[in-house]
Amino acid sequence: MVKRRRDRRREQFNKERRNWLIIRVAAAAIVVLVLLGAAWWGFRQWEQYQVSSDVTTYFDLDDYSIDHREGELLYEQIPPVGGPHNGAWQNCGFYSEPIYNYHGVHSLEHGAVWLTYDPELPQEDIDRLEELANQSYVLVSPYPGLEHPVVGSVWGKQIEFDGADDDRIEPFIRAYRTNPDNTPEPGAICFGNVDYTVDEGYTLQTEPAIISGPPEEVAAAEAAAEATPGADSSTPESNDGEG
Repeated sequence: MVKRRRDRRREQFNKERRNWLIIRVAAAAIVVLVLLGAAWWGFRQWEQYQVSSDVTTYFDLDDYSIDHREGELLYEQIPPVGGPHNGAWQNCGFYSEPIYNYHGVHSLEHGAVWLTYDPELPQEDIDRLEELANQSYVLVSPYPGLEHPVVGSVWGKQIEFDGADDDRIEPFIRAYRTNPDNTPEPGAICFGNVDYTVDEGYTLQTEPAIISGPPEEVAAAEAAAEATPGADSSTPESNDGEG
């Protein structure tokens, strides 16, 4: 009888101890998860700040045309970061040949990150960029005449990279891809449309135009500027890391 009571007390004690250990372990796990989450959030904030300090803002989300236009279009920034564009968007993904700017700009409108690269890059660097294009809303294509090995563009913003192994590329993608602050049409898709490259003999624009639009409108704006000199509209608004 006495032994039975001792056994019950021991069993009860062991049960309570197990429960207490489970509670302690669960509490410790929650604390660890909270600390890891805070560290991850802090790292992402720091990472985004580091990248945004190198990003040039040419215009804000609501300050630029999103008109659909047919035919050839010239742009104020090279590679372009927004403006009037063709009604068809370029499917996101990797391209080994240049694409038409007016299709790429439409993809930017949908929230894509467009990585353009110097076609003279070593193949291993191009392969690295191709891997990045496996992510959604990432468009990668060569652009002859670039002053930097790789340029990253989103709607209204741009950053120059030192190469395909630049450790700012992936943070830039994470920070700006489909970001509602630089996506005129959030939720729009980046597949199911055109996937062709430029025709043979076509020359991509390598010098910025005075305005973005059809060549005849650009020529008229240039003539007006010569008659009445004014500010260069291609001047960037700001650097994201300032102010």
